[in-house]
Amino acid sequence: MKISASAGKRNKIHISVDGDYKFTVDGEYWYSSPYSKMTEITESEEEEKFLFDIGSRSAFISGLNILSYGDNSRRTLFQKLTAKGHKKEYVSAALDKLEEYGYVSDRRFAENFAQRLISSKHMSKAGIRRELAAKGVDRALADEVVEALELNPADEIDALLAGKFRRNLADEKGIKRTVAALQRLGYGWSDIKSALDRNEIYREDD
Repeated sequence: MKISASAGKRNKIHISVDGDYKFTVDGEYWYSSPYSKMTEITESEEEEKFLFDIGSRSAFISGLNILSYGDNSRRTLFQKLTAKGHKKEYVSAALDKLEEYGYVSDRRFAENFAQRLISSKHMSKAGIRRELAAKGVDRALADEVVEALELNPADEIDALLAGKFRRNLADEKGIKRTVAALQRLGYGWSDIKSALDRNEIYREDD
C-alpha cells in the first residue's frame, strides 16, 4: 500500500492511498505521526492500523468542524459524520475521543437544548422530552434532565397566549389553531382549558 500526502488549505493534509484520495487530517497530527515519514506499508496488520488511525482522526477533525457550528448529541453527530462518508468504526473511535476531551456531552447538550426550547418556544416538559428523543438523547437521561426543569405549565401557556398567539384569539378559528399549537408543544387539554378560562378566552363549544 503506497501512501502520499499533499498540503491543503488551513493546515489540512490530504492523504492518498495507492493514488486515490482517502482522508483529510490536520497538519499537527500528520507531521507528529510516524506515518508522515512513510511512503509504503507492506504488512496487512500495519495497513489496517494506518487506515484506522488516519480514518478516525479524519472523522475527529470533521466532528470538530460540525461542533464549531453548534452542540450536537452523540447520536446526531454520528449520523452526520457517517452521512459525510466516514466509516462507522472510525466515527465511533472519533466520538470516544471527542467525549474524552469534553467536546461532546449528551448531558450538556440535553440541558442546554431543553433551556432553549423553554425560552424560545415555551415548550412543555412532554414536548421537551419528545424533542430530546428526536435528537438522540438517551431516554433515561432525557427523563432526568426534564424532571430537573423548573417549569410551570400555567406560566408558559399564559406567556404564549399573551405573546405569540395573541393575534389568533379574536375568533373561533384562531382559538382552535391556538389549542392545536399548544397540544403540539406537548400541553395536555386540562392545562390548556385552565389557561383559556383563566385568560377569559371562550370557545363556541364551552
